[in-house]
Amino acid sequence: MKNLRLTLSTFILFIFFLPAYAQETLQEKYDEMLESTETYEQYKVIPRTRLNAFWKEVSDSLSQNIRTINDLKSQIQDQEASIAALEANVADLQSRLDESLNLNDTIYFLGIPFSKVGYHIMVWVIIAALAVLGVMAYFMFIRSNKVTSKTKREFETLQAEYEEHKNKAREKQVKLKRELQTAVNQLNERRS
Repeated sequence: MKNLRLTLSTFILFIFFLPAYAQETLQEKYDEMLESTETYEQYKVIPRTRLNAFWKEVSDSLSQNIRTINDLKSQIQDQEASIAALEANVADLQSRLDESLNLNDTIYFLGIPFSKVGYHIMVWVIIAALAVLGVMAYFMFIRSNKVTSKTKREFETLQAEYEEHKNKAREKQVKLKRELQTAVNQLNERRS
């Protein structure tokens, strides 16, 4: 049991502290290399193996950074291409939306395209004109009806006067005929 605990403790320490050791920066490694080397007069004596190992780490870091930069550049190019494609898509969608809104806002009346606002204005103008014409026609009908009624009454009055005049004229004519006949009869009696 103790052995198992010791193994687990060592394993946990190895997992947590190995990345911290591996993540030591180049500056820290350089400083450590300078501190751990011997000094001869004004010169530092660094063994070639250590210097070569440090250079290998520097080269690896540089190549990794160059790879990271190249990866980021390719990501940027991919994202710029994606942005350009999305902008083209947005422009296409915007033009289709504008066309759809224009088509949706257009009403054809007698083959002539009108905007909805223009169409509504035109319809209300037509309705108002028809209402005015209707009111005018109503008043013209009322006036014509009054004139017709007055004319009928005057005609009936005139006709009654005419009938009365006709009757008087007939009576007068009958009276004149009688008088004439009487005069003719008297003349004939005198001649005879």
